[in-house]
Amino acid sequence: MTLTESLLSRPTLNWQNKTKRPWLRHLEIFGVFFRFSFLLSWDFLSRNNTSFSRKRRAKWLTFQLITLGPTFIKIGQSLSTRGDLIPLEYVQEFAKLQDQVPPFSADLVISILETEFTKPVGEVFAIFADQPLASASLGQVHLAQLPNGDEVVVKVQRPGLEALFNLDFEVLHQIVRFLNTYIRILRKYHLESIYREFFSLLFQEI
Repeated sequence: MTLTESLLSRPTLNWQNKTKRPWLRHLEIFGVFFRFSFLLSWDFLSRNNTSFSRKRRAKWLTFQLITLGPTFIKIGQSLSTRGDLIPLEYVQEFAKLQDQVPPFSADLVISILETEFTKPVGEVFAIFADQPLASASLGQVHLAQLPNGDEVVVKVQRPGLEALFNLDFEVLHQIVRFLNTYIRILRKYHLESIYREFFSLLFQEI
């Protein structure tokens, strides 16, 4: 079973609903952060820093990043190219985030398109494929055919991204400040600057 298939077996991945209760989003993100910190601390104290152990932790974290949604998928994708910063096992697992992101439903896609075009999809396209051609962290693409017969690819952005990014921006800033305050060795990585640059690029993308 692939990472995507494993995630799709879960009841829902309603990322667009994450902003309805901000305090729950805080708990969700901090919960993953502290669980991962505990796992790394346990491995360090038990001297279990083997390749197998790192692979297992990387798989767990990759699963959590997808569950948390687009912001964290983008973070994982960015880190998948930074073998100079993180262990190889994490690079290999994060690389799966490039092409194993679960799609959102065809009904939601149709709803978004009809809102944008202010008319039924059947009046805009002669044919519209329900199944996406590809799915990514910020959106997905569908094959379609215009009434004149031209074949096109339609890219649909995931709903609620800006509100979700704003909330995640706030939560991650709290984590960055925590790391800078209590883990001095991390200060050399200038996490605050990396954090601001990352979100600046993220908002440009949407």
